[in-house]
Amino acid sequence: MKIGFIGTGRIAEACVRGLAGKGHDIYITERSGPISKHLASIIPEVQVLSVQQVVDMSETVCLALTQSVAEQVLENVVFRKDQSVVSFMLGVNIARLHQMCAPAVDICITIPLPMIATGSCPLPVFPNSSALYKMYGNTNKVIILDSESALAPHFAATALVSTILSQLAVARAWLGEKTGSTTKAEAYLLSLMDGTFACLPKDGNGRISEALGSLATEGGLNAQLRKHMSEAGVEEALDGGLNILGTRLNI
Repeated sequence: MKIGFIGTGRIAEACVRGLAGKGHDIYITERSGPISKHLASIIPEVQVLSVQQVVDMSETVCLALTQSVAEQVLENVVFRKDQSVVSFMLGVNIARLHQMCAPAVDICITIPLPMIATGSCPLPVFPNSSALYKMYGNTNKVIILDSESALAPHFAATALVSTILSQLAVARAWLGEKTGSTTKAEAYLLSLMDGTFACLPKDGNGRISEALGSLATEGGLNAQLRKHMSEAGVEEALDGGLNILGTRLNI
């Protein structure tokens, strides 16, 4: 595929790295010059071009701009009807994207995260996009949403990552103190979580509840710690925190 990126921030960089070495021609804009130059220097199939040149050369154009500059950057850019557009901008809705990218009609919004560079990144998308599947579907889970309004709640849910990592940091400190090695403690905990999540089917059919049930043996260590955390209000605090994010994002 011939794939272009308008905007080259952290997320776009990860997306480009996720495509490297897979037979694509990749075109990126000069925005965020150091990142663009670095990508072009380490990935042979990457070329740095102007915004219009990126659009002219690409079958699929990925919009990795901030909402605040999107209008200005795309104001005079000419798209083609036969192009696909994949937007990473939650602040610009589908209707507005159709106006900005006309006459292109195959347009979607998705939410890539930094782990897309290596794979296993969930990609909620609306509407369905064959272009997104072709780019990333082999190594990442593409989740087709039922409505555009479902995008923002999925974006809010990404905040769980730092919360989970902060709990692992507490566990690392505890385990490191008890064993004398925070290095081995961290390696163990990350491997523990990786193995736990890797073995769960990603079909959405109640696998979280199944896993919790399998760890709920009365008197077991998992059951005891979870009971303590629940009684301490951790689950209620998480639900409340997500609701605060929902208010912030007008969900």
